[in-house]
Amino acid sequence: MPLTLNPNVLVHPLDAASDRAMVMCEVPAQKDSLLRYALPAELYELLGMFDGRRQVSEVVEAYDRAHPGKFSREKIEGLVSKFFLPKGLLVDADGPQTLPEQSSRRPRYVYAKMRLIPARVIIPVARLCRWPFHKWAVAAWVPAFVAMHVLFYFVVLPSHRININDLTGQRFMLVGLLGLLAAFVHEMGHASALASYGCKQTEIGVGLYIYFPVLYTDVSEAWKLTRWQRAMIDIAGVYFQSSFMLLMLVLFYVTGSTIFLFAFLFMDLTTANTLNPFLRMDGYWLVADVFGIFNLREQSVNLLGRYVGKLFGARGASRAKPLALSRGGKIALGVYTSLCMLFFVYIFTIMFRQSVFNLVPNYPRRILALWQVMNESPFSPLKALSMTFEFIWRSVVLFGLSFFFYRMVRGLWRYSVHLVRSHQERRFISLSLGTHLADTTNRPQ
Repeated sequence: MPLTLNPNVLVHPLDAASDRAMVMCEVPAQKDSLLRYALPAELYELLGMFDGRRQVSEVVEAYDRAHPGKFSREKIEGLVSKFFLPKGLLVDADGPQTLPEQSSRRPRYVYAKMRLIPARVIIPVARLCRWPFHKWAVAAWVPAFVAMHVLFYFVVLPSHRININDLTGQRFMLVGLLGLLAAFVHEMGHASALASYGCKQTEIGVGLYIYFPVLYTDVSEAWKLTRWQRAMIDIAGVYFQSSFMLLMLVLFYVTGSTIFLFAFLFMDLTTANTLNPFLRMDGYWLVADVFGIFNLREQSVNLLGRYVGKLFGARGASRAKPLALSRGGKIALGVYTSLCMLFFVYIFTIMFRQSVFNLVPNYPRRILALWQVMNESPFSPLKALSMTFEFIWRSVVLFGLSFFFYRMVRGLWRYSVHLVRSHQERRFISLSLGTHLADTTNRPQ
């Protein structure tokens, strides 16, 4: 059948540490979403040769005349049947136009997502906050950020000893409220940076990442920007949140209340957590964008799998093509993969011990304690509310950990099957010719 390039596909140059020019293709999909694919520019040229009149064999001949020996007929036909058609990059020129479905096996790491603020509300506010991204403002922020932390940890904190046991009742609720407000300021930082570079598609929502709830801002449109613009979007959350932290110090000096010291410390801990490069948060995307490695986690897993395959003698592992990265990108990926493996072994050990020896054995007792509080006479609403919240967060953590272990076991099982069967074809497209980047709601920053 005659095929043609999907007229609804949008194409942007992709700034990446690749050994060849790359483009990013956006394909409209079902449920008003976009699928994004990174392709070598030479393959997009091949796509453009499908004009709705020529058959695949004719396109192969025309492409081979333009690029002798670049791709074999079998490889191009395999790309058409296994990648271009299923992904919606090519469509039947004479058939009805249908939208591709999102694969149920696409990478997902934020679950139970719920949109809180849509783009029509975010963008007007974000446009008002574009001035902090002028060069002079960013240049002034760096020394101010350092000075603020030196002041807090070496001057304020030593002279005002704080005790975590003092954080009870209303004080705890106030610190939590300030932390929640800081989280929204953080997300508005990402959205404001996105708007400052002309992007318009975003949202702020809440979801579950591994086992804890997170706020996220959809910044998937940032893929069309340069890597340094993307890096600015990545760090913009910390940028805005640090300004809010400075306000906490000012309020402490004005009021003398240590609540604002607790709030500053809590916000700084969340900042350190979000800059962790091994979890898919700001630090992860910052590393990916600075080094220009698209699909950093998948590339890292594929690199690790390649050498594990070699170790176990899986056919095709030693002949697997290197990733489409520059030399510097490959070095950065190798270092990141090694550190990431050590980090996740450490985290897995902690999570396993906490789950097996603490959380699971105590869970039935907490349910019983909640039941007893609900049936006490006289009934204490405050105590019942406290026990209910404790039960909820324990349940959420237990669910998240269970799902995390399930995904890990499932992933190990699938890779074990791969080692046994040794199918080299499984990695043909994703490693050498095109990589699925992200859908429009899967970049929680």
